[in-house]
Amino acid sequence: MKTPCGIIMNSNKNRKKIQRLISFSHFLWVMPLLIMLCFSGCKNIFSPTLGDLAGGNSIYRMDLASPADVLHNFRYAYIYRDSLMYAMLLDSEFVFVYYQPSDESGTGHYDSWMRDTELKTTGRLLSVFSYVDLLWQTTLDSNYYEIEGDEIVREDNAWFETANYADISKSYQLTLGDYYTIIGDAEFRFRKDTGEKWHILRWEDKYNSY
Repeated sequence: MKTPCGIIMNSNKNRKKIQRLISFSHFLWVMPLLIMLCFSGCKNIFSPTLGDLAGGNSIYRMDLASPADVLHNFRYAYIYRDSLMYAMLLDSEFVFVYYQPSDESGTGHYDSWMRDTELKTTGRLLSVFSYVDLLWQTTLDSNYYEIEGDEIVREDNAWFETANYADISKSYQLTLGDYYTIIGDAEFRFRKDTGEKWHILRWEDKYNSY
C-alpha cells in the first residue's frame, strides 16, 4: 500500500514509522531534534513581497472579520512561511493541545503548550523547509456562539453577525518539503476581540491512525 509520503508499507515496522509521520502533532513533538540545527526564534524569513499580488494587493485578509478569514491567512502563512502573519492569528491566551502516543503500550496522553512556545516551534518549523503547502479539506463540524459573561445567548452551526466565539473542526493535508505529507484533523476554537477581529484561542490536533 502506498502512503501519502510515497513509502511502501510492506511491514508492521514501516507502518509504525508512517503513523508517526502522518500525525502533525507528533511530528511537531520530534521536530526540535532537527530544528535545533537550523534557525531559531519567530521571525519573517523571506521577502515581504511574497504575500503580495500584482497591483500591490495582499493575498491576506487583514480585517479577520470571520473564522474563515483566519483559516485563509493561516494557510497562506504556512505556504509563504510567514511567521509574523501567523503570530497575528493567535489569541493572547492561545493554547495548542496534542496527543502524544506511546509506541510500546499503545496508549498515550494529551499535552499542551501556550502561545510563546507555539510561535517558536512554528517559526523554526517554517525555517527548516523551503517548500510548504497546507490544504484545508473537509469541514467536519462547526458551531458559532454569542456569549455574554458565562451565558450563551445564541448558538448556530452557521456564522452570524453577533457571534463572538466559534468551534470549527477541519481535516487537513500538510506537505513539508519533498518527503513529508501529513494528514490529520484539527479542532479550532476562535474568539472575536473588542476590535471585531477573530483569532484562534485553542487548537487541538487529532492523532490519526492508519
